[in-house]
Amino acid sequence: MCYLSLSMTEHSLPIPATPDSISPDWLTRALRQAGVLDRAEVVAIDAKPVAAGSGFVGQAAGLKIAYSAQEASAPATVFVKLSSSDPVVRQQRQRIGLYETEAGFYRDVAPLPGFPMRVPRSYLNLYDKSVSASLLLLEDLGQVEFGDNLTGCSATDAEIAVRQLGLLHAYFWESSSLKELSWLCALTDEAQARAGMYQAILPRFERRCADFLMPSLREAAQRFAPVLPKYFQQCSNGPQTLTHGDFRADNLAFTHTSESRGVTVFDWQVARRSRGPRDLAYFLSGSVSVEQRRAMEESLLDLYYETLKVNGVEGYSTRDLHCDVQVGLGAPLATLVIAGGMLDFSSKRGTDLLKRLCERLDAALDDHQFASYLDRLASPGCVSIGTGSLEKHEGYSAGYDPLVLQGLAKREATRDAAFFVPYLTPAMHLLDCGCGPGGITVTLAALVPQGRVVGIDIEASQLDMGRREAQQRGIGNVEFHHASLYALPLADGTFDAVLAHAVLYHLAEPMKALRELWRVLKPRGVIGLRDADFDGDVYYPVHEDVDRLWNLTKRVIEHHGGDARFGRKQRRLLREAGFLNIAASASFDAFGTPEMTAGFSRYFGGVFLEQHRQLILEEQWATEPKLAAMQNALLAWGNNPDAFHARCRCEAVGWK
Repeated sequence: MCYLSLSMTEHSLPIPATPDSISPDWLTRALRQAGVLDRAEVVAIDAKPVAAGSGFVGQAAGLKIAYSAQEASAPATVFVKLSSSDPVVRQQRQRIGLYETEAGFYRDVAPLPGFPMRVPRSYLNLYDKSVSASLLLLEDLGQVEFGDNLTGCSATDAEIAVRQLGLLHAYFWESSSLKELSWLCALTDEAQARAGMYQAILPRFERRCADFLMPSLREAAQRFAPVLPKYFQQCSNGPQTLTHGDFRADNLAFTHTSESRGVTVFDWQVARRSRGPRDLAYFLSGSVSVEQRRAMEESLLDLYYETLKVNGVEGYSTRDLHCDVQVGLGAPLATLVIAGGMLDFSSKRGTDLLKRLCERLDAALDDHQFASYLDRLASPGCVSIGTGSLEKHEGYSAGYDPLVLQGLAKREATRDAAFFVPYLTPAMHLLDCGCGPGGITVTLAALVPQGRVVGIDIEASQLDMGRREAQQRGIGNVEFHHASLYALPLADGTFDAVLAHAVLYHLAEPMKALRELWRVLKPRGVIGLRDADFDGDVYYPVHEDVDRLWNLTKRVIEHHGGDARFGRKQRRLLREAGFLNIAASASFDAFGTPEMTAGFSRYFGGVFLEQHRQLILEEQWATEPKLAAMQNALLAWGNNPDAFHARCRCEAVGWK
């Protein structure tokens, strides 16, 4: 039998190269590992490919199983999904994360308590990055009605699908847990690669579809090419959720019982973190006929919106939804061009399907005035991104008010990085990330007099303050540079130590930053993190309007891409980034004198609320009267002689 070579853990199985190479012994071990087979053994397998083809993405087959004895839990048939048998194709698919994403979904997401969408049961899920190989052993869905993009969904099935989509998106709406999934990409992660692929394939798509490509669709496809990076950036702003990415009739299976009709959703290879209505636009523009979509689109949008509201989504308007659906039509347009130019649609059904998809998408683009969106996207004021650029959708929620800078400048290493200082030696080369006005950076430099400290910050205006501080103290072994943690302009293995103090919890992509920090550390170098965890804060006396303000603070931070509960996750994130021997601790920044509590309340009750007032009102998180009540309550708390506040700071150190 042929198996792909890979390193094995004690209970793992090798990944077969093809469905035909799955042996009875291998399948016996797999089903026992899944807990559905006890004493019986598999004695024979009849493997039937689900679809013949070139193996461009992978291989799929149904396995009919014969056992040595009957067991009630043993499945008579299973479905196996394998990576391509071609190592070149596997590596290509790995670069865009297809195999890793689906493996991650079935491992980390599908088993979540209360996960709202029916998906096939996974008996076994294997993925080996070293050889770009994967296997999913899934339940056979049996007697179901598979959707068909060519004929399109019925009105009833369209309603079922849209309701399930709303449940999925509501479950993960603005969930910080999505950022912890290292395999789940944001659209900005692949913007440049996808844009390059689209531009390269567009001429081939136009040639293939020349006989039936409408001039308006051709024009939209051509105009979309140069603005794709901006498009991905815009879709990464605002409320993010888990999106399926290929939500269409062909990936749906409908079941009917005496009580109800339901849907099972499969093929999660392009799941992403994005704005949810991209999935909705994808489904509406390709999985129902033009006439049916026009007749029931508003009712389907209402159904989706009400499903979000009933399941706890707040601060999202019907206007937001209509705008997101218009923007979301870029998803089926990009997929149509890339798939239409790359995949084999030469069969009669393939050609008919490609033609039907073009007709439906062209009508949807026209109905939703996608051309006007392209006009806005191409305007000079629309922010784009590029290689090495800073993340425009993120922001330092505290701002740069003089009151903030005064507090930041007072930070110093022996107090604010006390957990990290014991690991420093005098000749170390050290990187301080998110250094701000340099209080910690300069005092770190004093602790490594034979070494050197580099402070970096995304806000260039802070760096001169750090330089002045170093000059005033007469400390010469320190320098400051403007840089993004996502693309450090530094060589591999540059530093002996890295400190990231109160910076990672502001980032939408902390894992991307941690991998950069791992890269610039020398072997056996040490990293230290210290970040807030707002759920660990304590304050007294308690007041309901002050509680509301703290909740607003969390929402503002997370709206700008951060995670107000980041601190507790540091050990896991460091481990996933490749660090070893990780140890965690915690401490508090305390405000316990009349001057400190008064200053603290002036900042949050005045500066912070004013800085984010427009956002709070636009997102409908609070009204003007409620904001005024919160502001007054916090200022009163700050002047209370009994006031006390302690901000939880979680800490972790690890080694490369």
